[in-house]
Amino acid sequence: MGTDGMSYSLQSREIIADSVESVVAAQWYDALVTIPGCDKNMPGCLMAMGRLNRPSLMIYGGTIKPGHWHGATLDIVSAFQSYGEFIAGKISEESREGIVEHSCPGAGACGGM
Repeated sequence: MGTDGMSYSLQSREIIADSVESVVAAQWYDALVTIPGCDKNMPGCLMAMGRLNRPSLMIYGGTIKPGHWHGATLDIVSAFQSYGEFIAGKISEESREGIVEHSCPGAGACGGM
């Protein structure tokens, strides 16, 4: 998404895998069920499953459906971009709020994947 924080994407997956592995191993769990919902924690869960070598199941709840506002199809990226457009003076505060409000219309995993 163009920020300095995105350079930590791979490290965050490693930390997630380490965290899942630590809890499962420390608690002596016999198996593992994960319910990830993002492109960061999904690989982290899979990495932990491989390391633990225990019966494991990953349940993915599905991606959030796109939203719609004034004829435009919106997703989470639209919400992020609307802030930049607002700061640049290209859209009003009301438009930005409308985009943000309609970008994620319901339940589901990260729509930016």
